Amino acid sequence: MYYEDAHVKLYNKDCRSKDELPDESVQCVVTSPPYWGLRKYSGEQGLIWGDNQCQHEWVYTGIPKSGGVGDYEVGRVGNAKARSGSHEAKDSNTCQLCGAWKGAYGLEPTPEMYVQHTVEILREVRRVLRKDGVVFWNIGDSYNGSGGEHKHDKGQSGLTNNRDKVGFVPGRNVSSLKPKDLCLIPQRLAIAAQEDGWWVRSVIIWSKPNPMPESVTDRPTESHEYILMLTKSARYYWDQDAVREPHTWIENRPSGMVRQAEQYRDRVKHNDPKYGGGGSGFQGHSGGMKANGTPLNNPNGRNIRSVWTFPTQPYPEAHFAVFPEKLPELCIKAATPEVGCCPDCGTPWERVTERENMKIRRTDWNEQSGNRTGSAGTMIEPARAKTLHWQPTCKCNPDWKESKVYPTVPSLVLDPFAGAGTTLWVAKKLNRRAVGYELSEEYCRLTVDRLRQQVML
Repeated sequence: MYYEDAHVKLYNKDCRSKDELPDESVQCVVTSPPYWGLRKYSGEQGLIWGDNQCQHEWVYTGIPKSGGVGDYEVGRVGNAKARSGSHEAKDSNTCQLCGAWKGAYGLEPTPEMYVQHTVEILREVRRVLRKDGVVFWNIGDSYNGSGGEHKHDKGQSGLTNNRDKVGFVPGRNVSSLKPKDLCLIPQRLAIAAQEDGWWVRSVIIWSKPNPMPESVTDRPTESHEYILMLTKSARYYWDQDAVREPHTWIENRPSGMVRQAEQYRDRVKHNDPKYGGGGSGFQGHSGGMKANGTPLNNPNGRNIRSVWTFPTQPYPEAHFAVFPEKLPELCIKAATPEVGCCPDCGTPWERVTERENMKIRRTDWNEQSGNRTGSAGTMIEPARAKTLHWQPTCKCNPDWKESKVYPTVPSLVLDPFAGAGTTLWVAKKLNRRAVGYELSEEYCRLTVDRLRQQVML
């Protein structure tokens, strides 16, 4: 344990070894892992990927110290013979027994290996995720190199992540990719996760109004990243009302649109065949209406879209850009209830809402001719939708309505790549519990300082 308070636990260790979390204990995962082939992060990032039961034997290679040409032999551990004086022994990153790879996540030699390692991490995430939980996996793309250290696509430095920009990794030639090819890492990962049993429920686009400038002249500047929305079952918790967006048509509609909509609703009520006789939708209206004339639009806003637009957000305590607080805020609000979950089984509570339609005072409407002789009416009260209460969705306490006493506990949010602690910070601010894992002690210190500042707010 690196840090702990009433809401947050932070571990300075490999996220794959989450022995601290029991099965199906996490309600929501929000993270931004290292992107493939873009950066080397600060601190010790080396991990072993492969058979944990293998007694690994790493191949040693004699490499000329001076760069001159000389004989050297390659053999197994204990048998490597490096010529004295002109050679040195260097540790390899491949086990000759099981093929395990040793290195930092994100610095794999091929995108296929990166995707394979990501699936390995996601399997551990799936173990701790509840059946009704949701994963939000923020991932960027990169370009295949063209062979030389300074010949990689310069645009790959345009993506940002919530990690320290210590140094860019030189471009790599990958057999399945041509030089300057877009690697399509998010798409590869989405398909691999799907094949491994995950439901890919949405591919959200994070559109950045302030992208990193690029010097490329033969393609558009990258100004977006991806957020893969993954679930482990077809049915899961989702609070649509918590993340609704404002209706765009309300501010931009032409003058008289309310009157036209009300006229249309009135004609539908009378089953006028000229208007579909049952509510095919008002064409100038963004939402349409039901057969009984009830507007389809929720007065609290429209359903959240799959393109989220907000800028990157600098963190004053470090020189790198972290993902903005709005990103984990939307994810956490949508996938966890604000009132918490059942303390016995962890099932999230659900929102119970009530809706009232717009109230109109009718004026000057000729029902016989079907023509408008004046204003269709005046709005007395706008449409309303409000939350009446929250209720459990489990049967742990069937008498909770009578007793009116049924305590809840905050939902648990996980970030396996905590970085600067943005997800943990937002989860705590939203009164959720959070657990984070981070290999870099430098980032752990930043996160702890950030969380302690929040106490004073």
